[in-house]
Amino acid sequence: MYIVTPERKLAEACALSGALALADLAGWRISRSSSLILSPPFRNYLHIEQAQLLLVPSIEPSRRDLAVVGRGMREARCDALVVKASSEGRRTLYCAFGKWGRQDNRWHHSRRLWLSRDNEAWLVPDPAEPVEIDLFYRLTPGPLRILEPFVCTELDIGAGLDRADAFLAAVWGDR
Repeated sequence: MYIVTPERKLAEACALSGALALADLAGWRISRSSSLILSPPFRNYLHIEQAQLLLVPSIEPSRRDLAVVGRGMREARCDALVVKASSEGRRTLYCAFGKWGRQDNRWHHSRRLWLSRDNEAWLVPDPAEPVEIDLFYRLTPGPLRILEPFVCTELDIGAGLDRADAFLAAVWGDR
């Protein structure tokens, strides 16, 4: 059981508004009258039928909630994108992408929103977490897929992360 505090409410609002901002950038529509009916632990997940994706805003500690989300993926038979707003330091979003498979789900952690100069949105590896550095996902109306090549200099990575953080600051009313 959780004690509802103002800080918890704010964190939940940031995670949800960040997830909805990603959906908007990708052109995803939240399915309101979907044929997919999830059981109670997963009913707060946002289903994006066109992308075969569960969009899951979360404030749980790092990676602890992925087992629960994984069960939701198995039930829905679709991928999941877990979106967390940072609670310390620089305000940004951190994402984990789960690829549903018949045998098991594969998770790709430490993704951050990156925006090009033309506002193309990508999920790129967090430079602070050198894990799976070659996996880049472009946010498009369809399912998330690994897209290569992603040609970008190190300076461009930082500039794109800064543009994305400025976009999120506007979403969150930080400016």
